[in-house]
Amino acid sequence: MVKITINDLSFGYASTKILENISVDIHKSSFVSIVGPNGAGKSTFLKCINKILTPDRGDIHIDRRNIRQMKRMEVARNIAYVPQSSNRVFPTTVFEMVLMGRRPHLGWFSNETDKEKVWHVLEEMGLDELALRNFDELSGGQQQKILIARALAQETGVILLDEPTSNLDIWHQLDVMENVKWLVNNRNVTALMVVHDLNMASKYSDRILMMKNGRIVSVGDPVSVLTCENIEKVYGVEAHVHTHEGIPYVMPLKQRGMTADA
Repeated sequence: MVKITINDLSFGYASTKILENISVDIHKSSFVSIVGPNGAGKSTFLKCINKILTPDRGDIHIDRRNIRQMKRMEVARNIAYVPQSSNRVFPTTVFEMVLMGRRPHLGWFSNETDKEKVWHVLEEMGLDELALRNFDELSGGQQQKILIARALAQETGVILLDEPTSNLDIWHQLDVMENVKWLVNNRNVTALMVVHDLNMASKYSDRILMMKNGRIVSVGDPVSVLTCENIEKVYGVEAHVHTHEGIPYVMPLKQRGMTADA
């Protein structure tokens, strides 16, 4: 079953095109990684899906509903967004941070039901012992898990994640990826994640969407997308691709020249 349908999506600033003619279907309850070099349009693509940015052309449908016809709060009830980090100007406890995820349902005022949902999410993700800690005092990996917990408390069918592992060590990268995969498998969430690590994308994704210069170069399962030919065409890097238990792993060898958008 298709969860998100994107038809002929284009976006740009003034005369600079960022996204061009993107069309793709995202299946329900799937983990899709979006990969590509810097400047490929990956984060812009997520922001168009979340209605943070308005496309110049094209349509995005969530459960067959066009997001152009949805108000901002209605979008938030259907799509959760997890940024790379949280920019706050005031002290916030972990509990308060996760409680913010309930705002699309009841506005600024929470009730006991909302608080119970937050406690349930914290317990489910093993974060309940951090509930009264100040968010600023936590490690980067812990903060990222809290932002995912906030998205989970939002109770949406779609979660968009913009490079959630980019500043984390390998233990916390795996921890974040395991948590997202758990949501997909156990909560029937559809997850779209921008990620730079091709091997992480290969290990955890159902499908990979590879971009360059604002266009989709390849989309499909990891085996069909992570080929030597695609990696050289998109990244300008010669690589070997090895397969272990049906999962491809990329070993970069040398540069073949800088990509146009690097």
